Amino acid sequence: MYLKKIEIAGFKSFADRTVIEFDQGLTAVVGPNGSGKSNITEAIRWVLGEQSAKNLRGGRMPDVIFSGSAKRKPLNIAEVTLVLDNEQRYLPLDFSEVSVTRRLHRSGDSEFFINKKNCRLKDIVELFMDSGLGKESFSIISQGKVEAIFNSKPEDRRGIFEEAAGVLKYKQRKHEAEKKLFETEDNLSRVQDIIYELQEQLTPLKVQAETAETYLTWSKELKNWDIGTTLLKIEQTQASFKEYQQGINSQQQKIEQVVAELTEKQKYLDKLKVEKNGLDTHIEQIQQQLLKTTEQLEQTEAKKQVLLERNSNTQELKKEYEERLNQLTATMQQYEEECQQLASDKEKQQQRYDVLQKEVAEYAEQVAFYSHSVKEQLAILRNDYIENMQGLATTNNEIKYLAKQWQLESAKNQDLLTKQQQLKEKEQQLQVDNRTLQQESQAQALALSQLTETFSKKEQALKIKRDIIKQQEQAIYQLMGQVQQTGARHKSLQEVKENYTGFYQGVRAILKQKAAQPGIIGAVAELVEVPEELSLGIETAMGASSQHIVVENEQIARQCITYLKEQRLGRGTFLPLTVIQGKSLPERVKEGLRFEPGYLGVASELIQYETKVAPIIQNILGRTLMAKDLASANRLAQQVRYQYRVVSLEGDVMNPGGAMTGGASKRGQKGGLFNQQHDLQRLEALLKSQQQQLKSLQTEREANLQQLQQLELGIEELRQAIHQGEMKQEGINHQLAIVMKEVKQSEREQQAFSFENHELQVFLQNYEQERDLLTKKKQTLEQEQAKLKKQMDRLEEQAETNSQKKEEVQQLYQEKQAKWLVSQEQLHHLTSRLTEKQQQLTKEKRTYQQLYDKLQVLTEDRVSDDESQEDLANKTQLLASQKQQLQEELLDQRQIKKQLVQTVEDLENNTSCLQSSREELVKIHNQYEVKLNRSEVELDNLLVYLQEEYQTTYEWAKQQGNQVEDLHEGEKAVKQLREQIQGLGPVNIQAIEQYQQVNERYTFLSSQRKDLLQAKDSLFCTMDEMDELVKERFLEVFNGIREKFQVVFPNMFGGGYADLRLTDKEDLLKTGVEIVAQPPGKKLQSLSLLSGGERALTAIALLFSIIQVRPVPFCVLDEVEAALDEANVSRFGQYLKNFENDTQFIVITHRKGTMEAADVLYGVTMQESGVSSIVSVRLDDVNKNETQEFV
Repeated sequence: MYLKKIEIAGFKSFADRTVIEFDQGLTAVVGPNGSGKSNITEAIRWVLGEQSAKNLRGGRMPDVIFSGSAKRKPLNIAEVTLVLDNEQRYLPLDFSEVSVTRRLHRSGDSEFFINKKNCRLKDIVELFMDSGLGKESFSIISQGKVEAIFNSKPEDRRGIFEEAAGVLKYKQRKHEAEKKLFETEDNLSRVQDIIYELQEQLTPLKVQAETAETYLTWSKELKNWDIGTTLLKIEQTQASFKEYQQGINSQQQKIEQVVAELTEKQKYLDKLKVEKNGLDTHIEQIQQQLLKTTEQLEQTEAKKQVLLERNSNTQELKKEYEERLNQLTATMQQYEEECQQLASDKEKQQQRYDVLQKEVAEYAEQVAFYSHSVKEQLAILRNDYIENMQGLATTNNEIKYLAKQWQLESAKNQDLLTKQQQLKEKEQQLQVDNRTLQQESQAQALALSQLTETFSKKEQALKIKRDIIKQQEQAIYQLMGQVQQTGARHKSLQEVKENYTGFYQGVRAILKQKAAQPGIIGAVAELVEVPEELSLGIETAMGASSQHIVVENEQIARQCITYLKEQRLGRGTFLPLTVIQGKSLPERVKEGLRFEPGYLGVASELIQYETKVAPIIQNILGRTLMAKDLASANRLAQQVRYQYRVVSLEGDVMNPGGAMTGGASKRGQKGGLFNQQHDLQRLEALLKSQQQQLKSLQTEREANLQQLQQLELGIEELRQAIHQGEMKQEGINHQLAIVMKEVKQSEREQQAFSFENHELQVFLQNYEQERDLLTKKKQTLEQEQAKLKKQMDRLEEQAETNSQKKEEVQQLYQEKQAKWLVSQEQLHHLTSRLTEKQQQLTKEKRTYQQLYDKLQVLTEDRVSDDESQEDLANKTQLLASQKQQLQEELLDQRQIKKQLVQTVEDLENNTSCLQSSREELVKIHNQYEVKLNRSEVELDNLLVYLQEEYQTTYEWAKQQGNQVEDLHEGEKAVKQLREQIQGLGPVNIQAIEQYQQVNERYTFLSSQRKDLLQAKDSLFCTMDEMDELVKERFLEVFNGIREKFQVVFPNMFGGGYADLRLTDKEDLLKTGVEIVAQPPGKKLQSLSLLSGGERALTAIALLFSIIQVRPVPFCVLDEVEAALDEANVSRFGQYLKNFENDTQFIVITHRKGTMEAADVLYGVTMQESGVSSIVSVRLDDVNKNETQEFV
């Protein structure tokens, strides 16, 4: 066998698929450093099963995949294929050519193929195990392997010799045998534990099984005796039932006769009572009318008396008012005359006062004029004249200054007007620009505000929508869970319903055949619809009857029973429609209970069912009453004298005769079969509702998602529009700021001009006024000056005569002033008196009017009272007449009533006697009914007992011949058997089957334990045999390699000494291998002290020694001779030539001597950076001298 070729694709630097074909002999692979030569060695090692990325010069396994270059992308797959010639069947495969492929993906997944068929890595490793090509073999020596051989421990170095000896396969098998041995011992330990436990269980289970078998035997005997005794009780009860039924019918006829007579008398009595009630009503009406008439008469008399008294009082009060009015008239006339006189006196005094006041004023002026002396007046006038002259001079100066100032300000005003006009035009333009920009800014701001508001609203809407979607998703997930939960519960209940779970075995078997047998109508529980609140009560009332099967006729019932017998599927009770008759309560019983509190009705009337099965349902429930609770049931049972069964909603039962059944059911407080149907209906409705809600939520969520997407698009558009608007707004604001700055500057200049203009205008406006004022002032001063001059001249002339005139005028003034003061006092006195009299007159007029009005009212009341008094007299007469008529009619009606009451009493006494007779008959009838109901309940209980206790019917039991002749003997046997069974204590029926199962398992495991012990012994023997074989073959190969090594080493070194030694000759399975080497001319020393070349040559000598003992198909050497000198390289090449007939050599090298020895030379180059490629040359056709140049 030899290596024919290797295909490399994507492995390290071999990016392209590269095929290297090898011939037998020596093949050298050369190339510069870093060209990828060693990648070929690593590719061969990798495909043969290398699992360490470190041994392949990588960090992790995907590092072997081509990682890319400057011009190429990384690859995702590395693949290497070795094609081996297997003509001599060196490998245990029946193929002349064997290809081994390994493929690695960058994800870390690996694939392995042998001859293109998928396999495991383990298969490849086992294929090359002990072939000399395994992972531990010495046939592939890469860079660093030489150092590893010498640096490793002797125990680790042993693997090379084991590979050469071909014992690795045996060691692997021994390892697997040891693993199986551990598993066997573990299994054996577990089996022993289980066997011990089973042994502990067997003894008590055996005792329990024997007890259970005894129990079953006695139970079967008890069943036969109990069924026979029950059948005898049923027959006796049926006989009593017929006797009681005849007694009830006899008493019923008598009761009906008495009731008929009682009914006739009761009708007549009711008629008389109606007449009496009508008469009572009429008498009461007369009494009411009489009472009313009497009250009206008394009220009328009282009103007459009141009117008489009020008429007398009115007459006296009217006379008093008339006298008072006459007095007021005289007083008012006197006050009017006095007011007229005072007004005339006041007017005359006022005229005199006005004349005196004028005269006093004239004399006062004259006194003031003559009060000053002439000299004083002259002095005053001279001072005034001088001041006048000074003021006139000042005024003339002011007039001249004002004229000059006017000329200057006029020129200044003209210049200011020009500048102001220019500034005004500029300001107008700025205002226009400002308004334009303001409008643009406002419009842009408004648009931006609207966009922002819209954006905010949409963002809010987006947030709300996301919250809604989130809530909807949460609700959907929650609802989906609820739908799954509800669906699972519904499916479970549906399966329960379809499989008839809860029914007896025999009933279930028949119901499943309903489709195949048309005559089967169904179980009673299936044929009724029971309100949920009645479920427990109705199921209790039905008892085992709810599982009775309704069939068309007796033939169908017989067929069903035959089917159950043949198939051994249990028992069932069948109700043929052609046989079963309904039962019902007497109408009088139902009528008597209709208004009883807590009474719900007859059980058969509270549920729904088809008319077809009405006799069946009425037979089961027709004589059962339903009550609200236990207290109501107890009360109703007393009402019907314990003749009928009463069942409460809680499942409590009042049996006929007074027995009470109640408590907690094992199934809880809800009806079993009926409640299943209710639960199924509820779950169907709930599931449908939840599915609709889920669909609605999903639809709403999809709609909201679309709206959310639209909102997001709209928000993005708004965001861009807002950004553009803000940029435009910033531009407008910048322009507006510039204009506003200019406007403010213009306003400041305008304010300055305005201030100046204002001051100027004020001056110009005041100029004319001041000028006119100064002119007038001047004229006034000139006039006053002339006047003062005249007065001074006149005073000088009259200075002598003024003193005498002053005294005369002063005396006249004092006389006139005294008269004026007296006149003033008199005028004030007259005014006060006149005001006082006028107030008194007004007060008297007001009093007069009030009295006059009262007098008018009294007069009108008097007329009305006269008319009312006449009406009252007529009414009194009429009421007295009516009262007398009513009293007479009342006496007549009372006499009629007395006669009617006597007749009613006589008839009631007669009716009472008939009712007593009826009650006595009813009492006897009820006693018969109680006995009948007790018999019926006892019969039902016995039938139910048979059904529930033994799942059989009366007819079936009777056919089986379980008859007992003596009831006492039967009851005694039943009691004795029950005591025997009770004496057994707790019985585990399952113990029989459990004992069989445990015993079978104990037997099986005991057998298994024996097999495991035998397997353990067999494994020990196998391992011992393999150990001996390994020792033998290892020692044989070791000695052979040692002999060859002792020869090859001196030949390679040209002398010296070498040897191989075992570290522990006594333990050949674990002993290590030491290498002893003494190159020529040196002392024996440690391998670590040898030079690199010596170590390499020693390793090569060991390789050649191994090949001589155990030739290998091919050997790969990666620059192992790199540390040798030229002479040793030539010797190395010659040795390779000596072995090329038996072993194929593939040498990675860059030494000339090795290349000269090669038959085929491959060159590895990197024409493209980072990508290796191959060039081959057969050296037989090439001059050996060109080899170095090729390299």
